[in-house]
Amino acid sequence: MTLPKSGPDEAVQSAERVSTLELFFDLVFVFTVTQLTAALARDLTLTGITRVVIMLAILWWMYSGHVWLNNAAPPTTPARRCLLMIGMAGFLVVSLAIPHAFVDGDSATAFGWGYLVVALVHTAMFATSGAGRAALARIAPVNLASAVLVVVGAYLEDTTQIATWAAAAVVQIAAPHLLDAMRFPLRAGHFVERHGLVVVIALGESVIAIGAGAQGLELDLKLIATAVLTLMLCFALWWAYFGDDEESRTAEAMDAMPLRARSLRALTVYGYGHYALLLGILLFAAGVKSAVAHPADRLDAAQACSLAGGLALFLAANVVTRFTFRIHPNSYRVGAVLSLAATIPLGMFASALAEVAAIVAVLTVAGVLETQRYRDPREAAAEADPGGNLRV
Repeated sequence: MTLPKSGPDEAVQSAERVSTLELFFDLVFVFTVTQLTAALARDLTLTGITRVVIMLAILWWMYSGHVWLNNAAPPTTPARRCLLMIGMAGFLVVSLAIPHAFVDGDSATAFGWGYLVVALVHTAMFATSGAGRAALARIAPVNLASAVLVVVGAYLEDTTQIATWAAAAVVQIAAPHLLDAMRFPLRAGHFVERHGLVVVIALGESVIAIGAGAQGLELDLKLIATAVLTLMLCFALWWAYFGDDEESRTAEAMDAMPLRARSLRALTVYGYGHYALLLGILLFAAGVKSAVAHPADRLDAAQACSLAGGLALFLAANVVTRFTFRIHPNSYRVGAVLSLAATIPLGMFASALAEVAAIVAVLTVAGVLETQRYRDPREAAAEADPGGNLRV
């Protein structure tokens, strides 16, 4: 599948930076993360987690389709901009329906038809991009098939609804392989920046979870300590993702790859890998709500595991990404992932505050050791330069 080459202005915009309209679209999409967090916090059971995992998969791969398309065909024309606005409306409806999508018929149908709008917008934008009829004939049936499964599932109940929506997710995940997306034109700088912005926005939603958990509570010392410590955890996740200048390093590595290899790496790291990152943030945020709401109380097993497990999943996905792009070191991050399991009993048998404090200690030690043992080569080069100039 190929798209026509963009004009000079579009190529520069797509390659250098994400447009404000794309960022606006991302803000609306990440509202789904907020809603999924709320749904998960209310139902931290195997069934509840399964539902959230499926809904996130459905929405993430459709969102990814928009990212790939905007990367090759930026929303620079009035038609594309208006279509993207309609897509935002579809995502907004889906987000509003998420909390009760599996228990209320009206919410389920709103989820289904809202998703259909998003899928149709993606198909229409593909058509306006100038792609050939053959390419459009391949992508349209896939979008329609997944959307029809979501709409049909909206009118089903219980296990059949879960199974039908899971099938829709499978169709979306398989689509890049069925459509030979490895030949899709990809500008690495824009692509990496776009996903980094989504991670930042999602981390911001975790900060909002702190406020949601503290709402209506007396602002005592334990609550303040728990809130500040959980903010430190959000900062630790930011540091893990952005603190080693990973965005520029991964973009440079991808730019040096042949087109097919670059697209495959984008699919694995930013499709599957970032799905795991978002799921980790989502689980962490659900645990944060419980911890901040009851800092002096014991957490149940699900809440304690969600708090530590979400962080572990995020860090594990981050480590895999770094290994993929040969970014080192990673040993202390792996150690932190393994150590997080030891903090779960503290939440279950001591208090939420105790678990949060222990997690902060684990990530702080790992970060300090990594920083001390492995210096940035560019910093060392700058200090070694007699002229005092930074040598990049």
